[in-house]
Amino acid sequence: MHRLGLSTRVENHSVIVSVEGDLDIATAGDLQEHVLSAVDENGPWLILDFSQLEFMDSSGLNVVINAYRTVKEHGGSLALAAPNERVTKVVRLVGLHRQVPVHTTVPAAVNAMEALEQKQQAG
Repeated sequence: MHRLGLSTRVENHSVIVSVEGDLDIATAGDLQEHVLSAVDENGPWLILDFSQLEFMDSSGLNVVINAYRTVKEHGGSLALAAPNERVTKVVRLVGLHRQVPVHTTVPAAVNAMEALEQKQQAG
């Protein structure tokens, strides 16, 4: 049975969704639902913490792309944090890193998101 570990926390207005395990066709819907409810409840400044993500296929990529669209529609942004080498290759292969910033750590992503939010609020 495929299980995806998901948890949410808020840090400096950033909604951090930690993803653990394998993000594939069996688990992509779980992340999709989790992201939508996290953004609805906490706002559109979303960081996907991939530090515990072991694998991601095209189904997972689609969820990330949908999350990107959702936060943009709500005036926010999306960043990826701490993906492993395999996940980074998938993200780069499709050029997603050109639209969605990829940070080596969660704190780096939080700092960048905070700066982006302040810049947007300043106008």
